[in-house]
Amino acid sequence: MRKIIFIEGLPNVGKTYLINKIRNLNMKNVFIVDEIINPNVNNPFADAEDLFLKNDEMKVSKYNEGIIIIDRGPISTLVYNQVAHLIDNNYNCKYVEEWFKQFVDIYNDDNTFNYYLNNPFVYEPSLDDKSNPFGSIDNLKLTHSLIIYNLKKYAKNFREIIYNKDNLMEVIDEIIN
Repeated sequence: MRKIIFIEGLPNVGKTYLINKIRNLNMKNVFIVDEIINPNVNNPFADAEDLFLKNDEMKVSKYNEGIIIIDRGPISTLVYNQVAHLIDNNYNCKYVEEWFKQFVDIYNDDNTFNYYLNNPFVYEPSLDDKSNPFGSIDNLKLTHSLIIYNLKKYAKNFREIIYNKDNLMEVIDEIIN
């Protein structure tokens, strides 16, 4: 049996830190899928969108059984493109919205769980570029709102967790159990 756990959240909230802590527990039948696994992705802010779409497809299909914890899922890719469209109305996200439809059944599956890690005090842009969804505080707030919106729309099992390193073990316990 396969149980998929998507870990979502804004940049710098601690998703990868949390996932690495779970990885270090060396639990049997728990598999970690990193945010970028497509070997063709070299620059997350400049590479072609198709590389990221393929990356998400690879992440979701990497394991067929066990507990699979995925650092950012297809909803993150969908939202990144939706925010890019809102920032620049000339940017077309219809292609990605069509691509995303292949994952709707996975998000509605009883064995798929979505955790959105939120720390309302952490809005740290990954770069200084107001044309990028992660490039300003205002863009991050928009990204946050759209992630929540899309998780509520598509994910059958969704939980937002207020997260910081002080409650790390509680969060791990909730995600794994």
